[in-house]
Amino acid sequence: MNDERHSKAAGRQAIEAAEIARLAQRAIAVLAADRPGRSDGLKLRLAQLCDAFISPEEERRHEMLMRLRQDGIRATEIIDHIVPAVAQQMGERWFADEISFADVTIGAARLQETVRGLGWHDAGRNAAHVDAPMILLVIPRGEHHTLGAFVLADQLRRRGYRVDVAVDSHPRQIQEMLRRKRYRMVGLTVSGRRTLASAKELVDIIRLTVTRVTPIVIGGSILDKGYDVLALSGADHTARDAVSVLRRCGLNALVPDAPSQELEGMADLSMDRR
Repeated sequence: MNDERHSKAAGRQAIEAAEIARLAQRAIAVLAADRPGRSDGLKLRLAQLCDAFISPEEERRHEMLMRLRQDGIRATEIIDHIVPAVAQQMGERWFADEISFADVTIGAARLQETVRGLGWHDAGRNAAHVDAPMILLVIPRGEHHTLGAFVLADQLRRRGYRVDVAVDSHPRQIQEMLRRKRYRMVGLTVSGRRTLASAKELVDIIRLTVTRVTPIVIGGSILDKGYDVLALSGADHTARDAVSVLRRCGLNALVPDAPSQELEGMADLSMDRR
């Protein structure tokens, strides 16, 4: 128990208060757009969303999402703003001992399910072109923070790219994917030092497997922990959002009306900041 509390205290110190406030402000702005209401009431609505994703009652979660859509909030706004804010709120409540780690794990899985469900319908149109360039996002083995990678994948699909997401895949499986398909870039999400070691192995495998120059990008909460990520991993770039991922790899949004604002897709959107 003392070890758990110590890790919670360390996690709290690692959280960037400004980032959390920014996520909440964006979510509240989305909830308030063209709809009158006080900010404290909108904060309460975020808290209710958090409760719904933790609750075992599936109908409660679906009802909250249906209300958002009935209020005119687009699926992309839910993915880009509401989901990250709810995830951060779960983390804050866990650090405060208001919910259990099991609640956080279950809630994060349901948020990820929501991203995949909403993104399939709204983003799939832009990803359907068989000749669209491809991007590979890898969640290394042992990495439990997966939500951010799925948010990023949806944002990249909206920008016209086809995206494969490899979750907990064996290095040989990654090699096979790299041999079968031509990826314009490979992104890896990393939250801690242990996963960074796995990322280094994957970076080496990517370099040995591809016969052309393919930029490799590291994202995730590891970027907030003071490590020289590029030196430790051998990757080419680090990035915190979809816009900078493409920019650093010399790629452009292929869909003219793709969102231009920076979004925290590559950043770690899970709750444990240890």
